[in-house]
Amino acid sequence: MSTIQFAAAEDAAELIRELKGEGFTPNLRQVSDDLWELDVDPWDERIVAMVDVYGGWLPGDEHLPAEELADDDG
Repeated sequence: MSTIQFAAAEDAAELIRELKGEGFTPNLRQVSDDLWELDVDPWDERIVAMVDVYGGWLPGDEHLPAEELADDDG
């Protein structure tokens, strides 16, 4: 099992819904004020593809805070 990280719980909602629909068992937990981790069981490569579509990042991935992403849109 591995984890997917999010800046806020609501950011994980769509991915959790999709994971449950595919038969995975997701468990979201708050690690700190600005970090949530989603454990997924069982873990396989389909999950990595779903993270690319629905958001979040894997431990070790580079990611930008939401404020920086909003600045890049303009």
